[in-house]
Amino acid sequence: MEDVRLSCLKATKSPFVLEGLHSPVKWWGWCREAFEAARALDRPVLVDVGAVWCHWCHVMDETTYSDPEVASLVNEHFIAVKVDRDERPDVDRRLQEMAQLISGQAGWPLTVFMTPGGEVIWAATYLPPRDMGRTPGMLTILKAVLEAYRGKRGDIAKFAEELKAEVAAWHSPAPGEPEREVQLELLTALASSFDAEYGGFGGAPKFPPIAQLELLLTRYFYDGVGLYRKMAEATLDAMALGGVYDHLLGGFFRYSTDRMWLIPHYEKLLIDNAELLAIYAEAYALFRKPLYLRTARGIAAWFDEFMRRPGGGYYASQDADVEGEEGGYYRWDLDEIRKVSGDLWPLAVKHFGLLGVEWPEGKATLRVAEPAEGPEVEELYRRLMEARRRWRPPRVDTTVYSGWSCAAARGELLSARLAGVGNWRHALETVDFVMAKMWDGARLLHGWRDGVAAGRAVVEDYGYCILAALEAYGRSGALKYVDWALELAGALVAGHLDGGGFRDVEEVDPVVATPHYPFLDTPNFSGNSVAAVSLVLLSMVTGRQDLREAAGKALRALFGKLRRVGPSAAGLAVAVDLYLMEPPRTVVVGDAPALAETALSTYRPWHLAVPVAAGEWPYPEQSIRAMLRGRRPAAFVCAGMACSMPLTEPEKLRENILEFRREAYRL
Repeated sequence: MEDVRLSCLKATKSPFVLEGLHSPVKWWGWCREAFEAARALDRPVLVDVGAVWCHWCHVMDETTYSDPEVASLVNEHFIAVKVDRDERPDVDRRLQEMAQLISGQAGWPLTVFMTPGGEVIWAATYLPPRDMGRTPGMLTILKAVLEAYRGKRGDIAKFAEELKAEVAAWHSPAPGEPEREVQLELLTALASSFDAEYGGFGGAPKFPPIAQLELLLTRYFYDGVGLYRKMAEATLDAMALGGVYDHLLGGFFRYSTDRMWLIPHYEKLLIDNAELLAIYAEAYALFRKPLYLRTARGIAAWFDEFMRRPGGGYYASQDADVEGEEGGYYRWDLDEIRKVSGDLWPLAVKHFGLLGVEWPEGKATLRVAEPAEGPEVEELYRRLMEARRRWRPPRVDTTVYSGWSCAAARGELLSARLAGVGNWRHALETVDFVMAKMWDGARLLHGWRDGVAAGRAVVEDYGYCILAALEAYGRSGALKYVDWALELAGALVAGHLDGGGFRDVEEVDPVVATPHYPFLDTPNFSGNSVAAVSLVLLSMVTGRQDLREAAGKALRALFGKLRRVGPSAAGLAVAVDLYLMEPPRTVVVGDAPALAETALSTYRPWHLAVPVAAGEWPYPEQSIRAMLRGRRPAAFVCAGMACSMPLTEPEKLRENILEFRREAYRL
């Protein structure tokens, strides 16, 4: 059995899971054999879900699971399984949801106890080795679970059935006919929860509200309501100036632990920064605030230094820890800043707001308390940067996840055309890499590490890659990207769409087999929102109405839930609006580089550039075939079923992109 355990553990190649090789706990990976062993030995299963970037996951490994008494009890009476939440989001989502229902707690590390048949017995997040005040320790929990497993099988079975029924009810269809007015309901709810003092919505902790910001930017563009701009700008400003943003090396941390965006959790995830790069580029194109341009440049700079895989692809994440200290690479002892800044110490105190704050462990996280510019500020940043670069940086998880990499490629392509920021060539290279290495002609791979597949593709992997392919086509004019997007769309619809919406995975894991239809933002766009948006946009370019109807089928199945949860599913509201009011696109026919560049660089929400070379158009979209009959290069702005007259002057084209049928999109 030991050989089987090690084979299961090593099959993943996940850095987080492979840390189990050095643990006194005899870990398995997530595999069928682990549950078969539990069944043969009649033992409960302990599941530890975490990630390589997660600080408290490291703490739990180094304290709880390294405790000799804990390890001995686990090894003797349990089958212990490690799961990487990035590699297996399908398993993580199901267990997180059950944990939330059981204890009201979710997050990482996630600690779940299961029967060999996959029924959840109990769940929690971080557990210390022994009781700490009112917090039960792992030893107490292990003994309680073991006692329940041995003596209360009937109660466990009854509880498992009730939990399964509750999860199934949550994921059952809640049909409704999509209406654009649902956006007004969400905007009203956002206004009621808006933090006018610090930006964002609600209290601590605060995650960047990515989908809500997209909704606000879109609605302000069309409706011009001042409150929408106020909520968007206050939130974008607060995040960009706060400690949740890395002011030296760029990029956003996962979330803020406080209302003020001051003290973050220090992991940096590719997907968060991919979506935020797009948001800040759009906000800059709309509001022209230099702060947003600097922030977008900072994200792209972080990509450049840490996240780009040579030859295409982006790495998955950067750890929160260095040598066991959370945020050790990013936090500053005040004496250290004083020494590094030298004669610029008074400027540092004022600019970063260093004094008058109770910094955790006395170490400050840089934020901008009082904005300032000029040579002295530049010199201060140079000195701090020079000191930072002498420190060992947090490790990077070099896994390439298809969806996250495609989201980053889309973000860079969008940012390059709207703000002049981002390496669009690497973005194109990434789309080519995913096409070549992570698509087998029928299915998309979820992850790729050292040439080996990792995990199962989820619905958002397909959606993000379709969106990236459309942006790649807009930049290059190469029809291979449209062809690939259509192949992806075929696999997405065939493998993931049913009466409940888009399932997260094509084939559900047999241990946690309840179908899931992700529609809540996390704060990233939900799987169903990304899938629906991607199909609507692809249908708009190609004329494939079956793809638009596939999106509509999912949106109708989930619309009742959107009405029920409101801003928590803002991404779905965005998808509903695009489905009901197809966004504008600009078709550039023939060799017209100035028109093509204008089409790319002009901002209108969800606007796509559609470059068409002279010749035959291989897709059903009839209007483009009609445009090809012209004798000279021209551009046409289309919105819904209407298109402009041919345009040959860049400024006239820009004006039409901004204004053509704009009133039709107002609420």
